Amino acid sequence: MSIKFKLLFPIFLQIIICFSELTAQDDFHTYYTTKSSDSFMSNKALQSQIDVSELQMHLLNAAIFHLTNLERKKEKLDVFVFNENLYKSSALHSERMIVGDFFSHENKRQRKWRTPKDRIFFYDDSYRTVGENILENFLLDYTGKTLRYRTELDVNGAVVYINPEGEVIENSTYLVLAERLVTQWMNSPPHRANILDRRFDLLACACDVDYDKTPVLIRCTQNFGSFQFPKK
Repeated sequence: MSIKFKLLFPIFLQIIICFSELTAQDDFHTYYTTKSSDSFMSNKALQSQIDVSELQMHLLNAAIFHLTNLERKKEKLDVFVFNENLYKSSALHSERMIVGDFFSHENKRQRKWRTPKDRIFFYDDSYRTVGENILENFLLDYTGKTLRYRTELDVNGAVVYINPEGEVIENSTYLVLAERLVTQWMNSPPHRANILDRRFDLLACACDVDYDKTPVLIRCTQNFGSFQFPKK
């Protein structure tokens, strides 16, 4: 490598990183503003297996959002409109749950973000009604309510997860994981009630992962809201 290239390489690398970040930001808004929930499901990227080292979190969050809207459509309800401030509060809580290693609607470590209302109103205090769903699960592809596995080490010393039938458990695709997470909420009466609540017309979803957990743990937050007064 020549001296000139060595000097220019960091600049080239920074340009590539900035371009990637801008592309991801473009995808973030495109996922919510240019496609219906039905058409979003045809995104081929949803069929790709999750690579923990290159997790496309915006894609997963959007898949959860659109699958939630499809549940609304099944009940002939108006679909949710994406709201960026609700996205910020959802991302905040999922990140705080991972960093603080807790799973609760209440953040006991930071008073200003203690309750769902505190977190949502931190970004916009003009909502007339708000709500929150949370969940935790894993990135692995499994069926049933409970993940059952044992671990082994492969030839490279990496942990491999083995199901009771002796088969390797791979990571889910983005679509399969999003479907499992939304189904988890829909199978829980209070979470289902939020998803199908006519008072809410705004929604955002955001997840975060704990790479230190074995298997890798994912925690997600849905924040609901409306600028309208609750219907009586």
